[in-house]
Amino acid sequence: MSTTLTNKTYEEEIIDEHNKFVEAKNLRKRAEEDAQLLSNRIALLKLEEQRSLKKIEETRNKAREIMQRKAQMLEEQRIKEEEKNKRIEEEKARLEFNKITKEQSKQSRMTTREEMVKKLKEEVTAIKLSKKENKSLIEQNKNMELLEKATVTQSIKNMHREAEEKKRRSEEERKARVRAELERKIDEENIKKRQKEDEISRMEQEELELIQRLQNSQMMQRSAYEELEQAMSGSLITSNYNGNEPTIYPKN
Repeated sequence: MSTTLTNKTYEEEIIDEHNKFVEAKNLRKRAEEDAQLLSNRIALLKLEEQRSLKKIEETRNKAREIMQRKAQMLEEQRIKEEEKNKRIEEEKARLEFNKITKEQSKQSRMTTREEMVKKLKEEVTAIKLSKKENKSLIEQNKNMELLEKATVTQSIKNMHREAEEKKRRSEEERKARVRAELERKIDEENIKKRQKEDEISRMEQEELELIQRLQNSQMMQRSAYEELEQAMSGSLITSNYNGNEPTIYPKN
């Protein structure tokens, strides 16, 4: 926001700007109070929604546990049979592995000596190359140190010049900064007030949505109780059970 200045004295201008700042601040505080009241209502609605969803989850968990227990017995029988077959296959694989290992060990002993000689030659070559690289790095570091010293000296001179220039401008800019700071605070308070008004509008919409969600969760809770009743009296088709929500078929 830009403040239009007349032929008033500097002190009168500052007082006018301060009064505008106080008025903007009070308007922002009233908007914050309205937002807090609406936030409290939304918090209560969210708490009620969480309670309803928790009851739904508990009911569905009970139905899921019943289905899982029924499927577990068949799964255990299947696992026992698989483990028996697995042990047989593992014994066959172990015997085959031992046979192959003996053959590979014999071949490995024949090639180990040649590999050791080759590796030793490669290490000697690597050491020679490393010495050459280290010498080059030392020269580069010396050049970098000289360049850094020259750079630091020039930087110090530049800093002294900048400090003198800053000191000269400081007094001329002081009054302008005071006036600009007051204008900024007025703008800031007006922005905060508008933000709170926008927040109130958003929270009012959120409150309506929470009320609708709470009504929906109550319908979901009734559905979950019906699923529990079907789980207690229904039958499970284990071939269709894959760890997700079980399919329940009511008894005739």
